[in-house]
Amino acid sequence: MTRNLTLSPSTVPHDMLTDLPGLAELVCALRHCAQLPGLLIRITPDLDNNAEAAGSRCDRTPRVNLGTDLLQEPDSLPLYGVLAHEIAHHALDHGRTRAFWCNPPWLAKAALLGGVVVHLPLTALAVLVCIVLATVLAGARRDRLQEYDADAYAVQLLDGIGLPGRRLVAAALADLIEAPPGYRLIGWAFDGHPSARARRRTLATGRPARRLRWALLWQRTPNPATAPGFSCTACGLGSSNGIGVSV
Repeated sequence: MTRNLTLSPSTVPHDMLTDLPGLAELVCALRHCAQLPGLLIRITPDLDNNAEAAGSRCDRTPRVNLGTDLLQEPDSLPLYGVLAHEIAHHALDHGRTRAFWCNPPWLAKAALLGGVVVHLPLTALAVLVCIVLATVLAGARRDRLQEYDADAYAVQLLDGIGLPGRRLVAAALADLIEAPPGYRLIGWAFDGHPSARARRRTLATGRPARRLRWALLWQRTPNPATAPGFSCTACGLGSSNGIGVSV
């Protein structure tokens, strides 16, 4: 069974999830701090102990899907960090669908397919293959930067609502499974998620993930700005009084 917690600018339903005390207040505070116009939390068993930021082309309401196992942790610290991380993805506008002409990997693959169809010389096809590989690697690196940035901004969002952000995000990262040796050798280059070890190491430094000055434009992501404070007249929450959850 799937349960939905919908937060809109005008209403904050405190009693929708009575079996999860403090979750509605936590989501409300994070949404306000992230300056999102609305937020839909979907709790589903399909994700187990994972979560994902998602969107909808119908109403464009930011969505966060939470696995039910996250709600059964002995303590709530990982849940807070995971929730803030996924909301940070929305706040930083990650994962936005782009038109195909603004998608270098798609364009490169289309050019390669066209070259095969028109029987371009092998040399030209080899060049197109290299371009496809370069754009795929560039896109994977951009996605990894977004994960680092979401971790960093999640810390700021949690700090902005009066919670120990670095501690909570570190608790969420501590539950991640370590990558196998093959991933650490070469698989990381094609994966949009950094290894758990790399994310913990970057979080511990307190500095943004390193950008390559020579990187192509679509590899870059802006460094997260400082998260603002928050207030919600509908539920009486504010930066000065916290959100009423214990950590």
